[in-house]
Amino acid sequence: MTMYEPLTDLFRSSRFMTLDFANITPGTPSAEDIRQFFTDCEQQGINPRLPQYRQQFNDQMLKHTGARYLVSRYGEDRREMLTGSQIAAEGRTLHMGVDIFCHDLETVFAPCDGSIVRTGREPEDHSYGYYLIFQPDHIPIYFFFGHLSKEQVSTGPVRAGDSIARLGDFIDHENGGWSRHLHLQAVRRLPELPTTPNGYASSSNFAKESYRYPNPLPYFPEWRIR
Repeated sequence: MTMYEPLTDLFRSSRFMTLDFANITPGTPSAEDIRQFFTDCEQQGINPRLPQYRQQFNDQMLKHTGARYLVSRYGEDRREMLTGSQIAAEGRTLHMGVDIFCHDLETVFAPCDGSIVRTGREPEDHSYGYYLIFQPDHIPIYFFFGHLSKEQVSTGPVRAGDSIARLGDFIDHENGGWSRHLHLQAVRRLPELPTTPNGYASSSNFAKESYRYPNPLPYFPEWRIR
């Protein structure tokens, strides 16, 4: 089954961004080293975890690399990103999807024929904000899209390439209070209402959670990330 780009130019203009400080390699250019960015901010008395400063780093790296999107790795340890949050307090710092960071509030498209089976909103800080769940017609999986704007289409059938949402912004807390990005997560079973998929796992339950929420990247075989 052919899978199309859920964001314009995603397949040809993506670059990996490392958010696990332990995996940032020596010699990484300063414009791509978020650990160095955090250090610089903290020396100035700035909280680098606030969305406007995370967006500042993302924009800096996008300009430096010439890419349109920055993509996180599945299962990445986000403990430095989550310091001070309830998620970190629970020991759940392994990210169960991939995040696609960008400069603009991009339009989200259906990656194949299917149906939007659920839309909703989490209003809390450090939440998904507006979200939707997409069910492909011919793949036994669901795709969860988080951090969207309130401008969404209704539930029901859609065709590949149809516009289904737009990314939300942090300015009015539309996206849950994060820098501009799309949270993409594969889900084996539709979550029961009112719950949403667990976005993070602990090291002790990662194996169980990775079965429930497998790596979404293999479902997009034409997506090449440098």
